[in-house]
Amino acid sequence: MTLPLPSRPSLARLRDQARALQRACRAREPAALRRLAAIFPDAAGETLALAKAQSVVAREYGFASWPRLKAHVEATMVRVLSDAEVLAERWLGLAEAGDLVALNRSLAVGKGRLEAARDLMRRDLVRYQGFVQAIIGGLADRRARIRFECAHDLDIFGDAASRPYLVPLMEDPVPRVRWMAMHALSCHACGEKPDALEAEVGARIARAAVHDPSSKVRRHAVVALGLAGAGAELLRDLAASDTDSKVRRNAEWALSQTPRSG
Repeated sequence: MTLPLPSRPSLARLRDQARALQRACRAREPAALRRLAAIFPDAAGETLALAKAQSVVAREYGFASWPRLKAHVEATMVRVLSDAEVLAERWLGLAEAGDLVALNRSLAVGKGRLEAARDLMRRDLVRYQGFVQAIIGGLADRRARIRFECAHDLDIFGDAASRPYLVPLMEDPVPRVRWMAMHALSCHACGEKPDALEAEVGARIARAAVHDPSSKVRRHAVVALGLAGAGAELLRDLAASDTDSKVRRNAEWALSQTPRSG
């Protein structure tokens, strides 16, 4: 059976697969030897060369040889780069035009495409800083949707210099803007974040987890503490006694992410 090649294949990972197969065959692992025999019935696993292991991997993905698989992956990466260049120029242009509505609509792409375009944008530091400043300006927009989306953007494109602009949004009159600001300040999955929350930020999120009038904000605040690995004592209290069942469940999850929970 032919294996499906990822839509964004990595040549380094494919090489690692071939090396792993070579090691496993030389160790006479049964599953690896069966893979080898399915492609090269007469090959000796104990002395398997890397080139032959690469050929096995290529055949498993439906290519006649390793060079053909390599050429396909390299061509795919060229297309990805072209896509990233198109996205980067589009986003920079929309930011320079001040069209935050179109910009946020255009930013709705997959994480891989977004990060590839962001890396290209950062090569032109002046334009990139202007792009980030346009997003920061959107945090003060009268439209809650724009404030929400720009806070979300800074989760990905923000850095240490943009963090102070997110802090006031934790007191925004619209609940979803408040919780998005907390998420953007605490989540390490997308953009650049400090190893530990600033004291003021951590204190505000902790207060929101207990006192915010919106249950959704309280639930997100609890998650934010978990993402930042902070507030273990408070999380224990909330997990044990909060009146909102989702807050309790989120606090239990947050504790599992918090190194100080032990």
